[in-house]
Amino acid sequence: MPKTAHPRKSNRHWTVKGKTDKVLCSGIKGCSPHFDRPDKDRRMFRSVLPADAYLDDRYIDLENQRIFQKLWVFAGIRSTLSKKNAFLTRTIGGVPVVVTTVDGITIRAFENQCRHRQMPLQSAAFGNRPMVCPYHAWSYDQDGKLRAVANAHLYQMRQSEKDSIGLREFAVRVIGNLIFVNLSENPLPIEEQFDPKMLAEVAECSSFMDARYAYTSFEVNYNWKLGYENAVDYNHVPFVHPSSVYKLWKKEGPDHQQNAFSEDMTWDLEETAHATAALPDLSCSRMVGFVLEPRPYTPLMRRYGDKDIHHTWFMYPNMGFGTIVGEWFVIQQYEPIAPDRTRFHLWTTTAQSVDHRKDFLALKRSVMEAEKRVVDEDVPLLEGLQRSLYRGCSPALLGAYERPIARIGKWYRDNVMA
Repeated sequence: MPKTAHPRKSNRHWTVKGKTDKVLCSGIKGCSPHFDRPDKDRRMFRSVLPADAYLDDRYIDLENQRIFQKLWVFAGIRSTLSKKNAFLTRTIGGVPVVVTTVDGITIRAFENQCRHRQMPLQSAAFGNRPMVCPYHAWSYDQDGKLRAVANAHLYQMRQSEKDSIGLREFAVRVIGNLIFVNLSENPLPIEEQFDPKMLAEVAECSSFMDARYAYTSFEVNYNWKLGYENAVDYNHVPFVHPSSVYKLWKKEGPDHQQNAFSEDMTWDLEETAHATAALPDLSCSRMVGFVLEPRPYTPLMRRYGDKDIHHTWFMYPNMGFGTIVGEWFVIQQYEPIAPDRTRFHLWTTTAQSVDHRKDFLALKRSVMEAEKRVVDEDVPLLEGLQRSLYRGCSPALLGAYERPIARIGKWYRDNVMA
């Protein structure tokens, strides 16, 4: 992939109501003041992100350093780690991570790399196994400290050296049934990344999830940012998912999606002029009324809420968590691999059963199949969008309902590209 220099900041300014604010396009080639100027007669403006942000390897490196290695990132489901020596592995910001528990209660996260020869300590996505390197059998305790070395006499290691060897540990926060990890040496409080109200809602909703779930991951040929932008873009649903999701949307009444999303249509010109965006504002939630026939299993579930609502929380940088009518739960995550490749992670499950003898396994499989069909409807369009991008092409033109995407672009400009 060809390299490109980092975009330069613009020196142009606009004066609005006596205030001087940086132009939104930041001097990007192809940007037009006709659309970028906060004008009372204009409701459209160009994204601050250049196409290079979706095409160039340099941006992946910057994103790993300034987003994924600094922010809280979803790592897995808490119920995965309910047994002794349970673990899950992820790659976050290019760093191999193992999240584990010795007793099924305390959750710890470490770099998934033996201090001896950098071999992964755990190679499976999930499992139950002590922290023992499969290469030379170095083992680590619950604190990540080197516990024992097989054939220790071969190394001639001093006791002081052994005592100083330990795994790099990362901060962990458990929100309901969801585990978040932060790789920074000085992690920001998670409440500074996500609104406390959102965290409380996610914690409550995820506590209704059954411990057993379906999981899959697969590669798609588009930039991870397109995945998150597509997730928050509800306006594509009638056109891309007319026979799947959209046919279930409630088309009238108080839960109709036009009412649920009406707040997006109030376009704040002052916000449009702001030079940056606050980190918590990059995450948002959506509710849409669903029209479903009565389900015979509903009385058998510990359901979240009592309405047929699709409620989703989009948690920046790369996760969406939602519940469909309080009975089915879905998690999507978009892990960057390359500028034009993303690993798509997908978890689905049902609400907990009021009777432990009911496991709803067939329903869990059906939920995964249905969600995968919806994802498969998005993939060819987003891959086509990725292929259509080229260096120097005009940035996206955004309108009122795309305010969440605009905020993300402004924060990205000031915290990743700066």
